Order: sequence, then C-alpha cells, then structure tokens
Amino acid sequence: MKGIEEPVERLGSADEAERIYAAEDIGYANLPEGVLPLLKQLSKERSLAVREAIFAALQSIRDDAVIGGAIGLLSSDDPFLRNQAVELLRRRGARVIPPLLQAFPQGDGDERKLMLDVLAGVDSECSSEIYALALADTDVNVVITAVESLGNARKTEFRERVEGLAASPQPMLAGACLETLAQIGDAHSLEVVRAGASATSDLLLPSYLRLLGALGGAGDLAEVAELLGSRGAHLEAPILDAMTLLRQRHPSARLPEAAAEPLEHLVRQGSSPILRHQALRLLEELANHGSVAAFPASWRPEDERV
Repeated sequence: MKGIEEPVERLGSADEAERIYAAEDIGYANLPEGVLPLLKQLSKERSLAVREAIFAALQSIRDDAVIGGAIGLLSSDDPFLRNQAVELLRRRGARVIPPLLQAFPQGDGDERKLMLDVLAGVDSECSSEIYALALADTDVNVVITAVESLGNARKTEFRERVEGLAASPQPMLAGACLETLAQIGDAHSLEVVRAGASATSDLLLPSYLRLLGALGGAGDLAEVAELLGSRGAHLEAPILDAMTLLRQRHPSARLPEAAAEPLEHLVRQGSSPILRHQALRLLEELANHGSVAAFPASWRPEDERV
C-alpha cells in the first residue's frame, strides 16, 4: 500500500479531525488499496463527519472494488450506511449493473429492494435483466418496488408485464401498477385495467383516475364527472385532477350537464380553496349549456383565493 500507509494508520486515530484528514488523503490517492481500509473503518466509525468523509473518499476512488464494497453495505443494519451506499452506486452509472445482477439473487428482500433503488438512478438498457427477475420475485414488496421504478424510468418494454400484474389481489401492488401504467401505458393498458372491477374501489380509485387522466379519451370525461357526486369528499381532488387532465388533452371535450350541480356545490361549499378554484375553472371551460355558463359570472366568492 505504498503511498497510503501513513493515512491508513491515521484512520485509527482518536482525534476525529485526524480521521477526516486521513480519509481525504486516501481518496486523493485514488488507489484500489485504499478501499478495504475505508470500509473497515466504516464498520466501527461512530462520527457522522468521519463517515461522510469516508464515503467522499470512496467516491474519489475510481476502481471497481468500490462497487463491490458498496453492494456489501446494502446488508448493513445501519440506515445511513445503506442510503449512502445506494447513492454511491448510483454515481457509478451503468458499471454497477453486472455486479448487481450477480448479487441480486443472493440478497434478502430488503437488499433486493435497495438494488432496485440503485437502478432508479441509473439510466441503462442493461438493467432489464434485473427488472425481469424482480417482477417474478416471491416478495411482493420487491415486485412493488420494481413496478414503481419501471414507471419512473419509463421502461415501456415492461408494459405488458405490468398490465398482467395490475389485476393482483394485493392492493398495494395493483395500485403501483396503475400508477406506473399512467407513465408507460397506452390505450390497451387502460382497457386491460377496466376489465378488472377492483380498479374502481375507493382504495384504488385515485390511481385509476390518474391513469384515466393520462390515457383516457374525450368520452371518458363523462365517466369521471359521474363520480364527483357519488364519492366521498376525500376523492374530490383526484376526480377534479382527472377531469382537468382530460380537458387539457382533449380541448373539445364537454362537461355533461349532470356534472354541473356537484361542481357548483363544490365551488360554493368546498373546504379547500384550491379545489373550489379548480371546480370553478372546469365550469368555465367545459360547460356547454346556458345555466352553467352563467354561473361563474353571477357568483361572487367570499374567499379571495378562489
């Protein structure tokens, strides 16, 4: 370890500042021999400042030994070490994919989820094999993490796999699929989801509405509008959001007359100024009959924010 013997020795100093300087010196040296001493010090280091200096030093060492060491930290009981390891791996880019693929089957559920968190920050076509393994995982939480990551990464090649999982009896998984299909789905995805009646349950309805707003046609505005007067107040926001999205995507769409009354009620008596304003805008833009068209001009809001 010629060149880093002295800073490696100083890593064991009782003085916190000395340990920080030692870690920095090892990082500046950028030698693979410095990785193991830094990792060993992490396992027993209690100072947050020193820990941060060690991770900065590992980031400075370009050797792939850092990748293997960071993957090993994913099994740590310390959340700081795990989170910092994820960030360290993300910064290595596509180089982490082969070792992650090798480590994925051997890790426990939490480790596999963290590996997927790494992929969420790595833009690479080579990650598909790991995603394929994750979607078939026996741990539903790993599958959920994979589905969410696929949406964030816009991995459209997994659209059919996600469509197949959308009918899962596991509400959290089904909801994650709906949210991801809103990002990577198409018109067929919407039809697949509609075939499953559970999508319109109160639990999954907000996610279904986001999907409908993202993929629905002009005629779907009526379906969304009908929900406004028949569902609880906690669903008003996603319903209005879906109506607004459909209006933006289909400017010629018109609000069904039956929706006027629940929208007017929301404008007059809604508890949220934001939702009241959103409802008022929908009335202004979508109404196609005289009584509703006259409503915004004749009504004077008490709340200036509306």
